[in-house]
Amino acid sequence: MLKTVFPYEGIDYNTYVKAYLGKEDALRSLPDREECRALARKNIVKGHITLRKVPAEEPVQQGDTVTFSCESGLLKYNRPKLTLSVGRGLFSRAVEDALIGRTAGDTFVTEADQCPVRVSVFEIRRKEVPEPTDEMAAEMGVKNMKQEPVTTVAGYEEMIYQQKRMEILQTVNYYVTEPIFRDYPIDSIAEEDIQALGALEEQMFYEMFLRDEGIDLYKESKEAMQERWGCDSFRDFIKMREDWYRIKIRQCLIYGQILGIPLTGEMDPTKRYEVLSELSLKMFDKTEEVLRRQAL
Repeated sequence: MLKTVFPYEGIDYNTYVKAYLGKEDALRSLPDREECRALARKNIVKGHITLRKVPAEEPVQQGDTVTFSCESGLLKYNRPKLTLSVGRGLFSRAVEDALIGRTAGDTFVTEADQCPVRVSVFEIRRKEVPEPTDEMAAEMGVKNMKQEPVTTVAGYEEMIYQQKRMEILQTVNYYVTEPIFRDYPIDSIAEEDIQALGALEEQMFYEMFLRDEGIDLYKESKEAMQERWGCDSFRDFIKMREDWYRIKIRQCLIYGQILGIPLTGEMDPTKRYEVLSELSLKMFDKTEEVLRRQAL
């Protein structure tokens, strides 16, 4: 059972939310689903884009890949053969702008750096962007936030949206709660709670390393532990993390107060390692409600 108590009557969360949203640079909305969908689809097809040669009568468009030559009194513009993507300005903005609207076989004179440049267009190729497929999405080999393989276009679109959503919620939650942690210090942390959190984390790390890497942390050499965590033993590592346990207890107490969740039973952080993560997710849900009301 958690021994540390919250030493205040309560927290006026809405006051802190209003203070944050009153700032000029505050984030006030969730990501746009259509923008996330477009980004996801662009990522999926990235490795499947091809270049096709356009017919001779089709003119150069922004983004086309053009092969050409140029002659000039300036060394930079004396190129017997050059291939570039038009519009990026990596070679010469003036020459690239002059290429737009030209067709293969054209020869013309333009000006760059106050010097005439004679340009001959050899070939124009244009990107062929396919429609994304589930097979393409599966080929990427990515996992969502639940560490599940993403195997469909819809699944990847949702993953991108959730990533962007979590970035915003984490940022807003940080800036809303940072002054709360400052205004509600909890200096007296029960030693029993620190020891309990240390025991939970010790068990978690031990089981994780044994399961995933076949390493028994209790049997690791001093040299191996120094290389891994900069300490002599696994128990030294747990001892080093006591400041984090104090922070974790403060976070649990403050989140519990804001959410109105008693830190007892299944939500007792000294009994279950995942409690802070679950409270954090509930805080993100609360933040999302605030942002949705803000958008109305």
